Amino acid sequence: MTDNMETVVQKQGKMPSRYVFFFLVFLMYVISYGDRAALSIAMPDLGKEFNLSPVQMGWVSSSFLWSYFLLNLPSTMLLDSAGARLIGSLAVSLWSFAMLLGGLVHNITQFLFTRVLLGVGEAPTFGVGATVVRNWALPKERGSVMTVLLTGMQLGLAGGTIAGAWLITLFNWRVEFIILGFIGFAWALVWWLVYRNPVERAAVTPRKRISLSEVKNLFGSSSFLGILSVQCTQNYLNFLMMSWMPLYLMHELHIDITGTGTRTALCYLAAAVGAVIIGKILESIVFRSNPSPARRRFVVVTCLVGASTIGLLPSFHTMTPILLVMSGSLACLIAANGANTALLTDMLEDGQKIGTVTGVSLTCSNSLGLFAPIVTGYIVAWTGRFDMAWYMCSGALLVAGLLSVLLVGSPIRMRHEKDNVASGF
Repeated sequence: MTDNMETVVQKQGKMPSRYVFFFLVFLMYVISYGDRAALSIAMPDLGKEFNLSPVQMGWVSSSFLWSYFLLNLPSTMLLDSAGARLIGSLAVSLWSFAMLLGGLVHNITQFLFTRVLLGVGEAPTFGVGATVVRNWALPKERGSVMTVLLTGMQLGLAGGTIAGAWLITLFNWRVEFIILGFIGFAWALVWWLVYRNPVERAAVTPRKRISLSEVKNLFGSSSFLGILSVQCTQNYLNFLMMSWMPLYLMHELHIDITGTGTRTALCYLAAAVGAVIIGKILESIVFRSNPSPARRRFVVVTCLVGASTIGLLPSFHTMTPILLVMSGSLACLIAANGANTALLTDMLEDGQKIGTVTGVSLTCSNSLGLFAPIVTGYIVAWTGRFDMAWYMCSGALLVAGLLSVLLVGSPIRMRHEKDNVASGF
């Protein structure tokens, strides 16, 4: 695979540099998470306007995940058939339209509909990113490339939070949604004009249809189960922080919406920089003596141990230690996500099915992640604090790291050996 990938990269000819494609994927993540952050920073004002309780705010925060996790697999199966160029453009256009509608609603029912529509648009996002990395990144650089791309999530959260805070202060949360919604349409147009599939693969290799039996066979792979356990737990903490961090900072530090937006953005920016540094250092150490792709799981587990420090938050009640713990935990979480995603692309035997496999992992992880805002809402309503939410995440991350070390090792095959023989492979 390495030689084939290097050949494709060398023969791309007049096509735009693959780094342009990576940069556009990075921007897609920035826009996606900027639009998600728009709700978290708007939640205090939106909650007042629609008279929402903490439990109801938790349900609203999770609403885009209802359609998002249901469509992760179907949308990425479509991605493997239609290609990243078409699906990427359509997906970003759809969720940007949902953002615009969100700023025009008159009641909470209409707002929930726009969030569900946003989830429909965002469903294939990470499948698109994984497909581009598999198509255009050399195997030895996938971990670093994926980690850098995933920092776009944190930059999007930072930019969306601070821009949203100022737009809400100057105007209102509706204007925030409308302005942020327009940005995605520009990206969709550029992606359609610029992105192309690798020339050799597009011209020579026919796209394969993927059966449901192949999808089911994934769960017979111990490596896939190890990778999936990490995806599920890191996704839970990711959605918890994305939904509740501004309100948590307001609760603990007693600061206004502008101050909250600034400090939340600072956490995300510090985490993005830290994730790149952590990922590069750990990869250089882990692969120094042995280039085996399965060794990337040791990068994953080390990062998960770092992310589990989120369980220390209840011990602090002043600004500096809270921001340091949150930033450090987030940095390790991003690095773990990048390494784990790269591990999935490395271990998957048939690279043309990476979109579908990513969709399967996202369906499972987002089905758990959608409960994070809801469960946290109940915890806050019942206890008046966030402590139990942080403790739960910390313990789950440590367990997932252990499972990754124990289970990941052999290649991930979507066909059993008897299926391969029957098909003539």
